[in-house]
Amino acid sequence: MKSRYGKTLTLTVLSLLVLCIIAACGQTTTSTSTSSSSGEEAAEADKGSAVTPTHLNVALFWLGSNLDPAEEWNGWTLTRAAIGETLIQFDENMKLVPKIADSWERIDDTTWHFHIRDGVTFHNGNKVTADAVKKSIERSMELNERGQSTLPVASMTAEGQDLTIKTTEPYASLLGNIAEPLFVIVDTSADTSKFKSEPIATGPFMVTGYTPDQEIQVKKYGGYWDGAADVDTITFKYIKDDSTRALALQSGEIDVASNVGRSSLALFQDQSQYTIDEIPSLRTQFVWFNTKNPLLSDPEVRRAISYGISREMYANTLVGGQAAKGPFTSALPFGYDQVKGYDYEPETAKKLLDEAGYKDADGDGIREKDGQKLTLQLILNSAYESDSIVAAAMQSQLKEIGINLEMTSYEDLTDHQKSGNYDLALTSINTGITGDPQYILDFYFKTGAEWNIGGYSNPKLDAVIQQLHSEFDVEKRYELAAEAQQMILDDAAYMFITYTPINIVSKSAVQGATMYPIDFYLLDRNIQVRQ
Repeated sequence: MKSRYGKTLTLTVLSLLVLCIIAACGQTTTSTSTSSSSGEEAAEADKGSAVTPTHLNVALFWLGSNLDPAEEWNGWTLTRAAIGETLIQFDENMKLVPKIADSWERIDDTTWHFHIRDGVTFHNGNKVTADAVKKSIERSMELNERGQSTLPVASMTAEGQDLTIKTTEPYASLLGNIAEPLFVIVDTSADTSKFKSEPIATGPFMVTGYTPDQEIQVKKYGGYWDGAADVDTITFKYIKDDSTRALALQSGEIDVASNVGRSSLALFQDQSQYTIDEIPSLRTQFVWFNTKNPLLSDPEVRRAISYGISREMYANTLVGGQAAKGPFTSALPFGYDQVKGYDYEPETAKKLLDEAGYKDADGDGIREKDGQKLTLQLILNSAYESDSIVAAAMQSQLKEIGINLEMTSYEDLTDHQKSGNYDLALTSINTGITGDPQYILDFYFKTGAEWNIGGYSNPKLDAVIQQLHSEFDVEKRYELAAEAQQMILDDAAYMFITYTPINIVSKSAVQGATMYPIDFYLLDRNIQVRQ
């Protein structure tokens, strides 16, 4: 088992921000570029030259609603499947590296320049120019509310291979935000109505078939700018259940699987047959409190619940990883060491509930107030093994302090979360997806934010988050991030549980399957199969 638990991302993320934000981040790489007048012809010519065609079956734990990267979070699927690319991306060390753009520079606080790599073509053979990139970004901003929020663009100008973006305000996190797969570059001159099943992007693999909620079929793109991949075709199968993915890998149905449940990893310890790459992730398992619920509108009740669970036990005994304090893991330099979270203190929890007026008057073990039992509904995703295990443990521990926790599992939490028809919602998010704290704070904790579905609001927190937008000094950004996190913790607005490890397991013949801390990457052109 290949393990990288000892690896820390702190220095690399620090270097990223220092280089990219303060030093204006000019960076260039040289690559062999291959253009093609026809993506189909190039792919077929390359396929015809292969002696023995190679095929992989890869399991995805999430697929999205369709393949149009401008809609919802579908771009994550395109980057995982090596179909789409952004201007720049993060490598396995959380360093920003060139992709479609081969260099970039911050001209001033509101002006950024990108040079689009020469020789990049879309899967239909059309050349990728600065104007094509501009139109693709504009399309994402038009179709997705998240796009407008993450890129406050005043204007974009394109000339040849040069793209200039001016923002409406100083915006220190632009580079990390533009690396988010929402901004996968697509050919808007093509029939975009077909992008739900046939996106025209730039990656090393191009779509040849798509069955919603089931699978994606791709073949290598012979005109890929960095050289054609060795693997000829791949089928990406949607297997959302952790245990089912493990069984599919064990049976030989698939060759590569990401996020295999930890209880199943023992099945793949034979290094002659399998390779396991498991690393600390940037993913935080946490609970939303629905603050609109009268029982949870009281911060003392939320604090009691936060003191009533044993994060250390969950991490060390049940699901692995690390006990969480706030939204950001210790691998990110966003103030983890400066914030104070909640330890397991059941007596403190009981005292807080007593002071809030909740007593067990009838002796049934469940507290009540004004005749109302302290019963709460927790929703969770049934497909995620670690969430189910933690939820059961929470239910048991909260009962010890007089809270009745009822659980309901769903195959997909999205609609149920946004409906507000719950008390607590257990889930996990990658909190480092842009290599910067601003993105997550903007989207999950700011008043009225798209994913602040618990209704939490703190005007003082909003003001601190807003300061991040225009603060370019790295250390001051970290200080603001720590200040924001402590406000969230003091309000017990959310309950942070564990920082979960992530893995990718592949058959031993497969080479190049590497787990990235940011889990919207999975495969690239370097994937190979030993014959």
